[in-house]
Amino acid sequence: MTYNTRIAPSPTGDMHLGTARTAYFNWLAARASGGRFILRIDDTDTSRDKPEYVDVILDTMKWLGLDYDKLVFQSERNEGYLASAEWMIRKGCAKHQDGAIVFVPENQVGDNQWYDELSGWIKITKEDLSFINGMVLIKSNGEPTYHFASCIDDVALGINYIIRGHDHITNTSRHVYLFAALGYPIPKFAHVGLIHFDGRKLSKRDGAASILYYRDKGYDPDAVLNFMARLGWGPKIDDKTTKLLPRERMLELFLEGGKMRSSPANMDMAKLDSFNRKYEALKK
Repeated sequence: MTYNTRIAPSPTGDMHLGTARTAYFNWLAARASGGRFILRIDDTDTSRDKPEYVDVILDTMKWLGLDYDKLVFQSERNEGYLASAEWMIRKGCAKHQDGAIVFVPENQVGDNQWYDELSGWIKITKEDLSFINGMVLIKSNGEPTYHFASCIDDVALGINYIIRGHDHITNTSRHVYLFAALGYPIPKFAHVGLIHFDGRKLSKRDGAASILYYRDKGYDPDAVLNFMARLGWGPKIDDKTTKLLPRERMLELFLEGGKMRSSPANMDMAKLDSFNRKYEALKK
């Protein structure tokens, strides 16, 4: 199957190691299947987004060598979000309320469950449903919410495989209702385990969380990619042929020769240093 994937960072800070890991996995799925990989800048939060962080995202993708087929800025697509919301009102699955446009779901989705490639069937809880019914699509200031803009763009760009962190599972339970209302087949989902550092979830507050940290410290980008590949993915046959996994080898193995994991992945900086020494030796 051909997979169209995307990565959708927000320009609110340096690109996080977890976001870069997810970008790599989505890039691998698209490139290995002959599909398209989209870089989408989620810049609709005017109170937090900063233009200089767009440059950080673009520089990070370039340094890692993760090319993309299309660059999309959500801030340039507001007319489409408004038009889609009005269409949903005419269809009867949205309405004006207190100056905003809110979601009024028509039908139940798959007995209130959806399938995750790593965790299996995920139940949509009563709490999820209470949020879904009346979920804001367009805020009273005319800006789209994250949930609505994300789904509208996934439909418009033909995204059919979404790989992202395990913390997005609750969001997905909400998004599948939006996809159903839009008449779009629910994409394939895989929610990868979060990255842990020193026994806790990696945070943006950690200096080692930023990809720019590794660039500025002089790490080889191929070593960083190899390191990230092992954070939440492993080959089915792990032997001497997989001690190093350059991107060409990862393209061969990612979809059929290995598997992503939903359990947390622990960062081992000594392992990254080992990869870096090996790649530096290879390139001498």
